[in-house]
Amino acid sequence: MKTLLALASSPRRNGNSEILLKEFCRGAEEAGWQFELIHINSLEFRPCQACDACAKDGRCIVKDQMQEVYPKVINSDALVVASPVTFGSLNAQLKMLIDRFQCWWHAKYNLKTPFVPDEPKRKGFFICVGALKRKQYCENAIEIIKVFFHNINHKFTGSLAYRGYDEKGAILQSPEALAEVYQAGKDFVKGI
Repeated sequence: MKTLLALASSPRRNGNSEILLKEFCRGAEEAGWQFELIHINSLEFRPCQACDACAKDGRCIVKDQMQEVYPKVINSDALVVASPVTFGSLNAQLKMLIDRFQCWWHAKYNLKTPFVPDEPKRKGFFICVGALKRKQYCENAIEIIKVFFHNINHKFTGSLAYRGYDEKGAILQSPEALAEVYQAGKDFVKGI
């Protein structure tokens, strides 16, 4: 059975972005996949220390729970990431996790030994939710995710952005959004 790795970055458990992420995963599950959900805020890890020790072998020397995340990305068949939009960008938890993949950047570009093969690329999908209705805030978050997926050899295949949802659980008042993200999860895993 194929595995979808789902990264929930909000510190607010069962908040809007996590609700949508779980609906996406439910769609994938009903299409025959299993999923593993990681709550980034529950991980104990430090930000990248910019020590460049990873430049020699592509491996991060900081011993924390990120050492458990790297093999999960390697062993999964696809990746979906969900984040609230904070100050017009990804939230700090997700950005900190992304920065810890600097070691993978070294592995791919300097050492020419990426941890995930470049071809065929695995698929990646992004879901974000913001309180403000300004479209460019979500666009900024999407651009960062595109760079992240590119560097870890996951093909960005799409995103869903929802704006105007602030209160915890407010997205539940939008059955259209829930249905859309559920269907996106089903469609995402087709043909993988």
